[in-house]
Amino acid sequence: MLISLCMIVKNEESVLDRCLESLKDSVDEIIIIDTGSTDRTKEIALSYTPHVHDFVWVNDFSKARNEAARRARGRWILVLDADEYFAPGDAARLRSFLETAEPSPLLIYAINVINFVGASKEEGILTSGEIPRLFPNGFGIEYERPIHEQLRSPQGELLSALAPVPIFHTGYLQEVVDQKEKLQRNAELFKQLKQQSGFSAYDYYTLGNEAAVSRDFSKAVYYYERSLKKQKKAVHASWYPHCVISLIHSYLLLERFADAWTLLEERLSLWSEYPEYMFFKAAIFHHLGFIDEAEASYKQAIETASAQSEKSHLFWLESAEYASTIPMRKLSSIYEWKKSWPEAIHYLTQLLIQDLHDFKALRALLVILAREERPEEIASLLDKLYEADNSRHQYILFRASLSNKEPGLCRHLHERLRDPSLLTPDDRLEYSFLIEDEAGYRAAFRDMDGLLPNEHLASLHLLASCAWDIDQPWRVKDSAANEEAMERLGFIASLLKRELAAEELTAETCEPAMQALRLCYEYKRFGHYDALIQHYAHDFIIRELADFMYMQNQTDIALNYYSLLLEQHVPLTGKNLEHLALYHLQHGFIDEGLAFLEAAMEEKPEQIYLYVQYLKAADDPQKRRSVQQKLLKQMPSARKMPIFHSLLS
Repeated sequence: MLISLCMIVKNEESVLDRCLESLKDSVDEIIIIDTGSTDRTKEIALSYTPHVHDFVWVNDFSKARNEAARRARGRWILVLDADEYFAPGDAARLRSFLETAEPSPLLIYAINVINFVGASKEEGILTSGEIPRLFPNGFGIEYERPIHEQLRSPQGELLSALAPVPIFHTGYLQEVVDQKEKLQRNAELFKQLKQQSGFSAYDYYTLGNEAAVSRDFSKAVYYYERSLKKQKKAVHASWYPHCVISLIHSYLLLERFADAWTLLEERLSLWSEYPEYMFFKAAIFHHLGFIDEAEASYKQAIETASAQSEKSHLFWLESAEYASTIPMRKLSSIYEWKKSWPEAIHYLTQLLIQDLHDFKALRALLVILAREERPEEIASLLDKLYEADNSRHQYILFRASLSNKEPGLCRHLHERLRDPSLLTPDDRLEYSFLIEDEAGYRAAFRDMDGLLPNEHLASLHLLASCAWDIDQPWRVKDSAANEEAMERLGFIASLLKRELAAEELTAETCEPAMQALRLCYEYKRFGHYDALIQHYAHDFIIRELADFMYMQNQTDIALNYYSLLLEQHVPLTGKNLEHLALYHLQHGFIDEGLAFLEAAMEEKPEQIYLYVQYLKAADDPQKRRSVQQKLLKQMPSARKMPIFHSLLS
């Protein structure tokens, strides 16, 4: 028997199946220790293995881990949590690796655990760390410490090598954290640990991670700094560069750019052969408004990873995402900002070549193509990436075009669908509304029995009810648990029907009005859009709409709104002024662009990138000195950063 999978679980019904399905064909036995589940966890576990055992939780992860390990019969013990999983094919690759690996009493293997942190996998950030999860059976190796447990051997100090495949971890996504109260549980265990033995450098690192997950980045910085200070002489610990990267990332989120730069050059530069060094240098440039320098450094991060990949299968420190995906996403956003569409299309296409399911990249690509190309031409271009006879591929394209609310393209891709059963009731409802098929919409609504799954479709139904006089009862799933959403929907309904008096709409309550206007515009209900504008033509609405149109690349409409505000001597917001400055600079109207930048700096003096953009474009020595002084007042540490030297001279 080669591999025994050992797990401890509690109330993991939402993720356990995904975990076990990802490796069931690559392990020889599965041992699961349940510490008190009250949901379907044990039922799911038993569908994969008979080795499911109850264990009374004693606030100690190491004891539960050791209970699982003592039951293992395989040559190797693999430890996973239920909210972790292998990418397709990786578990099989791990098995192939272990078939030729020779067990040693002092050698264990770490696995690169890639964590999704944030609101969702699509919107979150990636962190990673090499954690010992694979060790030989029969040598007395066991776990110690109640939290963030570590392996020890009675035969001496363990050496760790890196396994050839990563695993993915979703347990730090916000919804999961909230549901399981993981941070509160871990805080109690850390408190007990501190009372017993005090914190090691590694403990401070894990405490920093806990704080980062809860979005308390000031506290995260405190713990990461303590960790690096305590571990200063042992920079070769496997977790050390991850701590450096996490601290740099936290500095950036707190806009402590000089601190991020200092740490980058003093610590992360020790691993400059990996892409993370150039990536975070690019990120600092990007945050500060040095766009061309950021562009060059993102490209260099990709080149660095490519060069490193020729030397080793491990060509990154924190995550393979920093080697290609994230730099390419940043480059596509820079080219979209510059309105350099061919370059943006290139990097978005590269992202899709890497991952056809990169929905964000696909949507961005479709937005650009839809400006110039007919639906048939777009579909022909996409056939070079997606298989025309693959139903799943065609559904992905349809769903992306539906999310982009492109009726012509959506209709064309709908006709190409080989398997209409892939469409969900939500898809049919939204598609019918988008192509103005009233009969289809009413049929889809009936099939859903008036139960709308989310606030977005509820808002859409409010608009459909106004457009087609639909007067049937409806409700939103879990509406009782979200009173704020129901209040917003009620407000939107009164706006769409224009039952709310114009004077009742204020700047503080304008967001639902903007939601209604965006809805009308995106779904091409321009009659309703115009009626709302005429009824609620407040300055604060026009300001918001101008920015919305600018971000949608509807520049002519945006400029009309901005002009209207200027003609009426309405004060512009900092974002209004920034957009006007960018437009004029990009079109060669330098003096006008600089004037708008000066006004934007008055409105948003804390935004360093505005000063950078100004100093890059301005020639007047007197005005340059004035802006340099303002920049240094906001960011005295700029003097210490080489990137500012030419701007401040």
